[in-house]
Amino acid sequence: MKLNLILSLLAFVTLVHCFSSVYTAYVYTQDQQQDATSKEVQILRGGRGVQTSNTREWDGWPAIAYEEVGHPLVTKGDSFFNHARELYFRKDGKSKKTLMDEFIQVYKNRPDPVNMCGIRINHALALFLAVKEIQPTLVVESGVNAGVSTYFIRAASPTTKIFAIDPLAEPICNQGKRWIDPSDKTTNLTGDKFVDLLDIDWKGMIQRGEIDVEKTLVFLDDHLHAFERIAGVMKFGFRHVVVEDNYKLEEGATPKDKKSTPKQMFSGPKWRTQGNWLFANIVAYSEFPPIVPPIMAKENTERRKKAGGFMVAADKNDDIVHPILRPDLNENDKRIYNNIATELGIDPALRDKESYMQFMNYNQICHLELLPVPPGVF
Repeated sequence: MKLNLILSLLAFVTLVHCFSSVYTAYVYTQDQQQDATSKEVQILRGGRGVQTSNTREWDGWPAIAYEEVGHPLVTKGDSFFNHARELYFRKDGKSKKTLMDEFIQVYKNRPDPVNMCGIRINHALALFLAVKEIQPTLVVESGVNAGVSTYFIRAASPTTKIFAIDPLAEPICNQGKRWIDPSDKTTNLTGDKFVDLLDIDWKGMIQRGEIDVEKTLVFLDDHLHAFERIAGVMKFGFRHVVVEDNYKLEEGATPKDKKSTPKQMFSGPKWRTQGNWLFANIVAYSEFPPIVPPIMAKENTERRKKAGGFMVAADKNDDIVHPILRPDLNENDKRIYNNIATELGIDPALRDKESYMQFMNYNQICHLELLPVPPGVF
C-alpha cells in the first residue's frame, strides 16, 4: 500500500512538472512501472491473446504487445478495446442481437458513405464502442470535418452532450455540407464560433459542476500535436482520450502527425522521455483491432500510402494488434465477414478502390485511460 501511494505521488509530481517544463523533470523507471513478482499467465478469449506479466501475444499473429515503452507495439492495463470481439458479438439476452448488428445498421445510414477525409469502418467501430463502454456524459470532439464522427457518437448515445470543435465552417476534401447533429445536446464550436480544445474554460465549468471529468471522453481527430493535447487535457483531470490518427513512426498526414502520436512516443527512441512520461501517467493504453487482417486485400493492387493510415496485403503485421475476425483462417469468421461486407454493399475481396478504403483504412486508433489528478494539484 505504501509503495503504491509513493508511486502515485511521484507520477503526479511528474505531471505537475510537465506543464512547467518540457516534460523532462522526472520519468519513472521501468522497474517502478511493473510488478516483477507478477508471473501469472491468463488465457484470454475472443482474440485478446495470451497475457503474461508484460506481454500480450496471439496464436497465428506475429505481433507482440509489450507493457513497456521501446517497442513497435505497446499496451498497458486492460482497456475495453482489448475485448472488442467479445463485446461486439455478445448476444443480447432478449433480442438475440449483437452490438455488431446495431453498428452495421448505423454504418449503413452514415451521412457520407465515402467520407474521403474521415473515419471508415475500423475507426467507426472503435469510436462507437468507446462511447458505448464509457457512457460519457460529454464527448469533446476536436476535429469534425464532415460530421461523420459526430454522427457515430450520437448514434452510440442519444443522451451524451457533444462539443463539436473545428476551425472550419465547411469540410475539406470536397465533401459538401457538414452533417449537423439536430440534437440540442450538441454544441458546435465551428467556423466563427470556434474555440480550441485547450482554450475552453474547463476549469470554470468543472468548478461550477457543469461537467464530470470522470465521465468525459476526449476524441482527438485534429491532426495537431497529439502528445501535447493529451497532456493539456490531463491537467484538468479528464480520464478518457481516444486518438483517431495514431500514426506509426515516420508516418503522418501533417508535420505534427509525424512527431506526436502515442504510438510514436512509445516506440521511438527519439521521444523516449515523452513516451516514458506518458506511460507513467496512464492506467491503460490499447490500440483498437482492425476488423480483418491486411491479407484480405490480397487481390487489390493499391500501393502503400507514404503518409500511412492504410493496410496492404504485404504488411508484416508485427506492429498492430490481432484483428477482430480472421476470415483468412477461420470459416466461421469468413462467413461473418462476408455477411458484413454484403450487408454494406462491399466486395469482400476488396478489389475495387472504395471497398479497399472501407476495410483497409486503419491508423491504430487508440484509447488512453489517464491517471486521475488529485484536487488542487493545478
